Amino acid sequence: MIQQFVNGEEHYFRPEAIPILDRNIQPTGVVLLLQDVTQEQKQEELKRGVISTVSHQLKSPLTSIRMAIHLILEEKIGSLTPKQTELLVAAREDSDRLHSILNNLLDISRIESGKVQMNFLKVSPHSMVFEALEPFQMDFKDRNVTLGTELEDDLPEAWADTARMTHVFANLLSNALRYTPPGGKVTILGKADEEWVQFSVSDTGKGIPSQYLARIFEQFFRVPDQGAETGAGLGLAIVKEIVEAHGGRVGVESRLGEGSTFTFTLKRADLASKEEIHS
Repeated sequence: MIQQFVNGEEHYFRPEAIPILDRNIQPTGVVLLLQDVTQEQKQEELKRGVISTVSHQLKSPLTSIRMAIHLILEEKIGSLTPKQTELLVAAREDSDRLHSILNNLLDISRIESGKVQMNFLKVSPHSMVFEALEPFQMDFKDRNVTLGTELEDDLPEAWADTARMTHVFANLLSNALRYTPPGGKVTILGKADEEWVQFSVSDTGKGIPSQYLARIFEQFFRVPDQGAETGAGLGLAIVKEIVEAHGGRVGVESRLGEGSTFTFTLKRADLASKEEIHS
């Protein structure tokens, strides 16, 4: 995205390179097109501002509601009938879910605005993966889904905020478990090249229809007909924001009935600039 001021007004342009080919289909030049996406950018900024403001405004009253529900369920102010308990338990679950959605929205807003303080460190990929796996061992066992790793032995250290990357792995592992049937397998893979350390979370689940792959990381997007366990459509959006805040990229490959593989990259710590290391 290119930002320019035209007649004193801020404009945004999306560059696109189109190759020029000769008769032998050999490249002879490039035409650079700049598409004015100012209106699109302003609408996106407006949407983010509204989401952030609404999330902040809702958080305080929701906290009071959740506290009241929890106190009533503990019967500190009187006993409950079985039906009252049933209704309040349902209300507690829904309020907890809404609380999680608001926290996710606020996280996305902070990351997009650059207000999240990242604590970058040199991190062992093996340690980071095994720490991320530990909380999920019992869940996978209970669902009869195998959880494994395929990490290259000589992986270089990655340049990462470990707390944020734990959140990335948690979202990807939760999704993989949700959509992988009993008897299936989820695998975390790790490899490296001259510039990046690459991680993948691969499952043998139901897969994602090809027409939805381009939208899978959008906020609030949920693949249709995925069952009752589908979340709010924010987990993968957060994964994308965190990885891109690290300077990396995310991607997905999937085939219906065969499973999905979500991949992301982190910078190699030995290639991080001196400015990054000492900032």
